[in-house]
Amino acid sequence: MTSEQQDPKQDDAEEQKEAPPQETPATEADSQEVKEEPAQASDAAGKEGEEEQKEQPRRPVEVYGVLRFCVAQLAAVAWQKMGLQADPLTNEVHKDVEQARVAIDATAALVEQLKPKLEGQELRDYESLLTDLRLNFLNQSK
Repeated sequence: MTSEQQDPKQDDAEEQKEAPPQETPATEADSQEVKEEPAQASDAAGKEGEEEQKEQPRRPVEVYGVLRFCVAQLAAVAWQKMGLQADPLTNEVHKDVEQARVAIDATAALVEQLKPKLEGQELRDYESLLTDLRLNFLNQSK
């Protein structure tokens, strides 16, 4: 190989070896400012984090809160599987009545477990949700 036909990769590697990294000259005052800014930022973030922890003490996970979350997720899946809402991942509507039935039955079972902790309007909201799911299931399964 002649010097004109050298491998381009070698040229890049040689350029990187020869060219020292370019830095802007910094004065002592500049370096002190840079050092102080992150320290101040971390102190401020640390104080905010401490205040949040004092305001909101960590509590163990409550099972009933998890059940409420699961009810909402299963109900959303039931609506999707009945073909009444688009799948949020694909933005497409797919109807699968059997999977909708399973999602509705699972939702009802979780609501049944929640009932001892439900009162007033919240209980009526969950019962209404189940009624709506079941009626729509009947209409969609025809």
